[in-house]
Amino acid sequence: MRVLVVNPVGHSTWDEKDREIYQSFASPETVIDVVSLPEGPPSVETPEAHAEVIPLVVKRVLEFKNDYDGFIVNCFLDPGVDLLKGLLDKPVVGPCESSLALASIITDKIGIVTAGTEGLWMIEDRVKTIGFIDRVVAIEGTEVGVLDIDKDLDHTLRELVKASRRAIEKGAQVIVLGCTGFAGLAEKLSKEIGRPVVDPAGAAIKTLEALIKLRAWRRRM
Repeated sequence: MRVLVVNPVGHSTWDEKDREIYQSFASPETVIDVVSLPEGPPSVETPEAHAEVIPLVVKRVLEFKNDYDGFIVNCFLDPGVDLLKGLLDKPVVGPCESSLALASIITDKIGIVTAGTEGLWMIEDRVKTIGFIDRVVAIEGTEVGVLDIDKDLDHTLRELVKASRRAIEKGAQVIVLGCTGFAGLAEKLSKEIGRPVVDPAGAAIKTLEALIKLRAWRRRM
């Protein structure tokens, strides 16, 4: 199967790294390509950036609608995902909905840790929209913004540990990485905090693969 991952930012800085991360979680027969937007914000951390990228993501995916078996929008806010589900007769998934669906199999006490603090309410809104608000006991931010995640991964991990422990204090039994910039760090974080950690990239690609193989996605009526 062929899968397209769309980075909802106006640069290709992360495309190859993200392709490698997604491919590491994918089945051997799955081929993954990653593209970014021709234009757009450097990251999606504010309401303005979120609103800006939604039509751009939809347009970008539609450009490739005949070339792939399924699509992932590589942002935890799932921008444009719901619109695309109504436009395509192919599965489209977001990291937030996929991660929470997987985490809810483990427990009904989920903690989300994300980059920065400005977008916490936007994550909460997304959680409400997809029906998981009763299962999420904590949404915690870090002092690391999206553009700073890769600058010092040891510092980033320490910030994730602190935020995860706050979530655990509030009752979380599983941690969801609430930013796709944290993809690839789940195993290290899990070892530090002694709790299962859901990787948003891993959750998204395995969910999409299952939907494609089972032919189980919402079709236009």
